[in-house]
Amino acid sequence: METLKGAPPGGSSPCAPVRRIERGSLEYSERLTHLHVPPTGLWAQGPVRLPVDRMIGIVGTRRATEYGRRMAHDLAFDLAAEGWAIVSGLASGIDAAAHRGALAAPGTTIGVLGCGVDQVYPLANRGLYETIRRRGLLISEYSPGQTPRKFHFPERNRIIAALSSAVVVVQAGEKSGALITAGMALDLGREILAVPGAADQLVSRGVHQLIRDGAAIVETARDVLEQLGECSLDRSVGIQGTLFGPGAGSPGSGSPGPAVRLREALCGGPAVVDELARATGIAVAVTLATLSRMELGGMVRSLPGHRFELVRRS
Repeated sequence: METLKGAPPGGSSPCAPVRRIERGSLEYSERLTHLHVPPTGLWAQGPVRLPVDRMIGIVGTRRATEYGRRMAHDLAFDLAAEGWAIVSGLASGIDAAAHRGALAAPGTTIGVLGCGVDQVYPLANRGLYETIRRRGLLISEYSPGQTPRKFHFPERNRIIAALSSAVVVVQAGEKSGALITAGMALDLGREILAVPGAADQLVSRGVHQLIRDGAAIVETARDVLEQLGECSLDRSVGIQGTLFGPGAGSPGSGSPGPAVRLREALCGGPAVVDELARATGIAVAVTLATLSRMELGGMVRSLPGHRFELVRRS
């Protein structure tokens, strides 16, 4: 059995003990039982418990472009801000961008590993691994100390597919592992969505094939939520009517969370905190706290005079 390079032993810390989630326990997701061969249990590390539902998988190529990383990050940010946990495989490229977007929201992210939860793989993601270990959840069906092996990753993908209500593929070549995850999710009756890309790029070919096969096209988080029946399908209602009208953001209204609303409010250009609070109907204190988290996540930057603006990515 081949062992992959770059996975040092003993990546965990005593302050974050590894725990076992046995099949049949309260934390063992019923979704995993949909698999033909469910894991007998999972090893877990992190302060977050495995959610019962409201999980979305975001997967894609390790060789992501800047566009792909930005789309994965922003989709994860917006979905996490709506209370969905983002599930991915902690690989380089799209996976890492999705995890970072969820953490920036701040929201919940779950890293499903192809090795023991005390192993860091790939080494380039050590910082992200540590952040998820402190703030999110790392899970694996492989025992602590187990190094990654090539056949682990397709096995890992089935867990991502099972846990997710929908799987969003952001950039994937014709033989990408992300397509394996999408196929497994389809077999389980999950929603499959795809982010279109440039027609002349190899990383678009797998995604475009998914779209030809019937996958829903994703441009924004709203597309994902509509596919899951969580947003109004009436696109004739403009932003002012859906985000800034009476009752926007009230409990049970179905409107986007504060981070999403503030980001859309800033699309028109820089604005001061008080103006943003009035436009979105969010309390000034919540507005300022949300903007501060968004700034830490690299979504906005502060300007003189208590103003904020979006960080534009090329």
